[in-house]
Amino acid sequence: MLRFIRLVFFLWLTLSLVAFFGCKEEEDSALIPSYLSIDEITLDVSPGQGTAAEQITDVWVYANQQFIGAFEMPVKVPLLLEGETDIRLMAGIKLNGISSTRAYYPFFKPILQKVNLVRDSVYAFGKVSVQYRDNLKFAWMEDFEGVAPTFDTTSKSTVALQRTSDPALLFMHPGELNEYSGYVYLPADSSVFEAISTEKYEFPETGVEVFLEMNYSSDNECAVGVKYLAQGLIVQRPLLYLKPSPEWNKIYVNLTVPKFDTPSATDFQIFIGAKTDQGDADGYLLIDNLKLIHINRAK
Repeated sequence: MLRFIRLVFFLWLTLSLVAFFGCKEEEDSALIPSYLSIDEITLDVSPGQGTAAEQITDVWVYANQQFIGAFEMPVKVPLLLEGETDIRLMAGIKLNGISSTRAYYPFFKPILQKVNLVRDSVYAFGKVSVQYRDNLKFAWMEDFEGVAPTFDTTSKSTVALQRTSDPALLFMHPGELNEYSGYVYLPADSSVFEAISTEKYEFPETGVEVFLEMNYSSDNECAVGVKYLAQGLIVQRPLLYLKPSPEWNKIYVNLTVPKFDTPSATDFQIFIGAKTDQGDADGYLLIDNLKLIHINRAK
């Protein structure tokens, strides 16, 4: 009888251990991730959308409609998922050029792809591209290629905004023909530069995003902002101060705020200003590919 009891106990212990380790193995395997790798996101443009130059630094990753996280590229993202999965990638930027205010750019389409994930394996997106959304209005673009300027100095400016074709100064993007950029020479001893868009624009209603895209290079701080009419008064409002950048840089300036806090504002113009203080060395400012973009409610 004792022998029988021992045999039963042994069988029970064996089955319990098998069940325990079997469950543990299943649990352990569920913790093995699959991976997505994204190296770079570039921009494809259509006619009428200007340069394809971009400053996409991050990727926002969603899997099966769940937000996974925002990552600086290149990146390998771990996912505790397997099998067929809906992936959504959003191209991320430094909002207003500030590293601490990263966001996905609302004017780029998401990258949507159904992928088959395998645990402990990598699905490689590699280098992918995005396009602008279809419902956008490119209200103003200035690339300095045209003869008639749409951006010019004001009466406050003591220096001129020139078009330069100097190869050492030109903004260049692979595959694009660019013959001119905007150039401002700032001599020492209190030079003042201010230029403004020659046309006035209506921003959409409150809550609709408005952005200015721009390539620039400068050894001087410069201000970017808007001038508008509000309740019969002319308001000139700096929104961002750009730090010096010896190399060409791309900036995405959020212009949404003035319409948000002043819904009645009309007749918007874009301005850029810079100056050198007494005794400072000579300075310069280069600008190109200005794009004023917002949602087109007509579409």
